[in-house]
Amino acid sequence: MLVNAPGASANWSSSITAWGPYSESRRWTDESYSEVRFANCYGSDEAMFWTEVRLKRVVDNAPDVSYDTKTYTNCFNYIRGSDSHYVSAGAWTGLPYSAAVKQGDEYKGGYYFDTPHMDETGPLNVQTVYQDTTQAD
Repeated sequence: MLVNAPGASANWSSSITAWGPYSESRRWTDESYSEVRFANCYGSDEAMFWTEVRLKRVVDNAPDVSYDTKTYTNCFNYIRGSDSHYVSAGAWTGLPYSAAVKQGDEYKGGYYFDTPHMDETGPLNVQTVYQDTTQAD
């Protein structure tokens, strides 16, 4: 579950609780550049070591477009209860414009990420997820 995450804003932060393979994030409006950072990741026990993160663009009435998949490992150096801060990040460039538009209770269009594969000791938990569309920072 991605908590505290209303859709469509260009930049946002949230957390992830108990994600399995192919879980999906909220949608956002984007073009040109997108970065997804995970800070302090862990599984159901301390033994989780990696997850894949894949950026996708919604295409109405057709399969969504998938971009490169990134493997996140560094954020799993986190030890729950510690003051440590370990980040894994992936960036995608050259993205076409796609708007996330609210229709009823859902957002249509835009971009999102999923986790197509992960270490078998999931589910995945991430203390902080940052999504950023500004390449300059």
